[in-house]
Amino acid sequence: MISATLLSQLPQDLRRLVRGVSNRSVADFEELCDRLPGCSTSELCILQPVLYMYLDPDRIPAKPNPAATTDIELVYWSLLAIVVTLGRIDGFGADSPAESEQRYLISSWNRVTPWLVFFHDQFIMCRANYRPVDRTSVIKLVTSLLFHVSVVGGNRGETTGLPITPILYRPIAELWLLALKTKDKDVVCLSVQSGAHIASFRVFGSFLVAECIRNESFVTILLEVSGGIDTVTSTALKYVKNVRLMAKDPDIVSNSFKLKLLVPMFSCCVGIIATTSMHNAAMREAYILQRSIKEIFSALRVLQSLPPGGGSMVQALASSFPYLVFLLKHADDPVSAFHQALRAHAFETMVHVGPSGPLEVELEVEADPHKINEIFFMILFSYILHNKILTYACKHVDAWSDNLGPIVRQDGHLWDVWSKTEQTIRSYGMCRSGAEMIRSPSPSEKGWVLQVSCRPNCFIPADLSTYYQCYCGGTAEEIYLRQCAGCQVVRYCSKRCQRDSWYSHHRLSCNFLKAAVGLSTPHYVKRSLCLLAALEECHIERKWDNIRKLVAAAQWEYPKDRERLVVELALDRNEESVGPLRHYLFLFNGLSENEVVSRLSSSCPNPRDHLRQLFFCSVITINDRYLSRQFLFSPCTALDMEIVPQTLSRNRQCV
Repeated sequence: MISATLLSQLPQDLRRLVRGVSNRSVADFEELCDRLPGCSTSELCILQPVLYMYLDPDRIPAKPNPAATTDIELVYWSLLAIVVTLGRIDGFGADSPAESEQRYLISSWNRVTPWLVFFHDQFIMCRANYRPVDRTSVIKLVTSLLFHVSVVGGNRGETTGLPITPILYRPIAELWLLALKTKDKDVVCLSVQSGAHIASFRVFGSFLVAECIRNESFVTILLEVSGGIDTVTSTALKYVKNVRLMAKDPDIVSNSFKLKLLVPMFSCCVGIIATTSMHNAAMREAYILQRSIKEIFSALRVLQSLPPGGGSMVQALASSFPYLVFLLKHADDPVSAFHQALRAHAFETMVHVGPSGPLEVELEVEADPHKINEIFFMILFSYILHNKILTYACKHVDAWSDNLGPIVRQDGHLWDVWSKTEQTIRSYGMCRSGAEMIRSPSPSEKGWVLQVSCRPNCFIPADLSTYYQCYCGGTAEEIYLRQCAGCQVVRYCSKRCQRDSWYSHHRLSCNFLKAAVGLSTPHYVKRSLCLLAALEECHIERKWDNIRKLVAAAQWEYPKDRERLVVELALDRNEESVGPLRHYLFLFNGLSENEVVSRLSSSCPNPRDHLRQLFFCSVITINDRYLSRQFLFSPCTALDMEIVPQTLSRNRQCV
């Protein structure tokens, strides 16, 4: 309690209220809270012990009941008085009541937290049948205390020294989810600096969650209270959208307080998404991959348009760019992830980031904006082998080149990296156009696939989007294209065509088409088959002299395999090597070496004509995931095995 000497320094009405509080008068405590905002600095310092006198964890009831009403109400007004005092932190000096309040709060934190948990469980989450205090008032109280724990000290460049103990994990998780669900209708806004600024718990709750989510036990609790990773990620993505909407608000420029919060809040939400992504791969592929990367880079693009004071873009990239790299390393469909990022203007955002200091990214290098641009160009270069990425890049390469940021234009090394990438995009686009004219694949709503009909009088035009007529009967609306279950590449207009094709030639080519797209048959490789075939042919033509030397050396190294040498082409690395066929049998789904030779030889009169009979066949390697390799059988040979018999058959019919 307050000594008589200090008590005599208070005005008479305050002395009366202090005596009433000491006698367990709830009404006097309520009146004292109303008086606190008008108290002087010295009066607030004197009153501190009164505010903590009833915070005894031993008096927490197992369940609220009428007998415990007075104790509960006294604790409620005690905590409210602490919040009122904390609300006056800014503007005071080292000996201010704010400093005094922090000292009391730090020393009494182990007494405060059990009561916070009790109020949250019983009155916010409505686990009590008897509630002597109003739910909305308790929400204000608990969120305000958590707000001051996480933010007020940090705003002043300091910390309160208050730990976020595991006992608070569940309240933090439940309040964070509740805040977004109700749009702060119940988790009300909090005032800072005597009402000069208003901040939502939706914002500050993200800071708390981002801090706690580093702990495995908090993640377990968060997933438990939310119902699963999908809910957590959905919530974090809604926060990211909220940041984007806040950044688009015309009034945000005039509100420096909110402006400074945008990038930190954005980074916290991305951190939450990235952390939860590591806990359930299946959920990540089904949900996060399809939405998160697009939303993140869309918000990042809006943040980039903010004036100075909106936060460091390098800080924002410190969370976003590593998350993109994480997806490219671990996602089942990294091509779609990168495509989503490009559609959300990831390229434009990257090349216009100003130098704001170094940051650490998941690539384990210290990366400034120069390094980020270089790594991004390298990723783009690696993924333009895939049709989806190349299509997007070809449409935007002119705009990209015209609008490069000053960092790229002023750095000779970066400019060289970009020039190489730009040249490759344009040359790959030309190769693909040539391959499409030769093989005439048909565009479907799912992308470019090889579509054939095996009946001699059955023809499928190249442009299904405008016209489809099959002489075996039916129109585009009536014909369902049946996909081969083995290779999952070729489609047929009817069961009869599929059966005829199988006995005609597809039983021989099926395994090789499957090997050309990979055993897992990812659709992004399947859609890029014609592009890869064109690049394979261009690579062989361009590097023919070196291939001849490598084959000659391999014939000496593998004398028993002279007639069964395979050229391995690393298309994205512009490299080649030669080895025996037996080293690549893993591509052919259990076929023996003699079976591979027999089927290749019987499927075409001379399957090595286009390879000038120098080697048996070729394989290619591409990036399946970032910094990993996928081996594929020659797309050129596999497509020829399927298309050549069709052409010969039609020609014979015409004759």
